[in-house]
Amino acid sequence: MLSWPHLDLYKKLFIIPLAPSLHFKSYPKTSSYKIANGSAGMAIELFDKNLTLLSKSLSLRTKRNAMIASNIANRETPGYRAQDLVFEKQLNNALHSDRPGPLRVSNSRHFDGMDRQPLEQVEGTQINSFNPDPRMDGNTVDIDKEMAKLAENQLMYQASVRAMNWQFRMIKSAITEGGR
Repeated sequence: MLSWPHLDLYKKLFIIPLAPSLHFKSYPKTSSYKIANGSAGMAIELFDKNLTLLSKSLSLRTKRNAMIASNIANRETPGYRAQDLVFEKQLNNALHSDRPGPLRVSNSRHFDGMDRQPLEQVEGTQINSFNPDPRMDGNTVDIDKEMAKLAENQLMYQASVRAMNWQFRMIKSAITEGGR
């Protein structure tokens, strides 16, 4: 295996900051309870979809970062095909999956023509990155494109972290200020 001379520096600058120490556990969004007489109570939703979306986005951006880092590390490997992870469209579709479909239904359990995927199950699609002029040895890694994708992914990761922190501050504010 060929080594990249600046790989250790690269890991310190790019990979380690994107390896979050917090792991988000997926909990059900709603919970129902039984009242003493046996009737089901109202479903309570503690958090909206934003936290689930942000958590999933962080997870997928971490996976994408690892793929881009692998591309950069293998830029001298003959025959290596650069890979990427695309997930933005899937996240968007899952986020809006509660909207009604194109078919009219008479019962909520009927099929409405919408292909629904829960937000928690979005995994992204691994693709081969397109490079119009691969090298003579078959390697398709373009270091400039990979570094640009890495920088974009890091900015989006940091924006997601900031948005998640803001959501938690709002929840904390509602809890602490709500009793006053």
